[in-house]
Amino acid sequence: MRSNSHRREHVSLLRFAAILAAAFLVLAVVNGCSKSSGTVPVNGHIAYKGAPLTKASVTFYPTTGRPITVGAPEGEYKTALVPGDYTATVEIGNDLPSGYKERDPAPPPPSKIVLPAVYTNRAQSTLKVSVNPGQTEPIDFDLK
Repeated sequence: MRSNSHRREHVSLLRFAAILAAAFLVLAVVNGCSKSSGTVPVNGHIAYKGAPLTKASVTFYPTTGRPITVGAPEGEYKTALVPGDYTATVEIGNDLPSGYKERDPAPPPPSKIVLPAVYTNRAQSTLKVSVNPGQTEPIDFDLK
């Protein structure tokens, strides 16, 4: 009889542990779903003199906090930003020579397009952006 009693206690403890684990899982899911990252999706195009910039990136500098850099390989970018005001800069990556490998000693050639400092330097940038909580419109950068 004693062994039946131990089995019942063991089964009861297993049920209790399963119910407790399920409760924690439900709480974790509900809590995770209720918290918002506070960001909104942002996208747009980057063009220079009317042509899309390939191998470009855009960096968003918030008034406080860390900047966010996102690639725009074909002149289009997508990211998520906290609503607020930003200063943006645009950089262009270099075309690598054919056969170039990361560990090769020769540096890549300079970019064919050199953007003015008002687009590439945070202190001089004229690219000012406001991201709204319900942002749906693209934020395009048409550089002249």
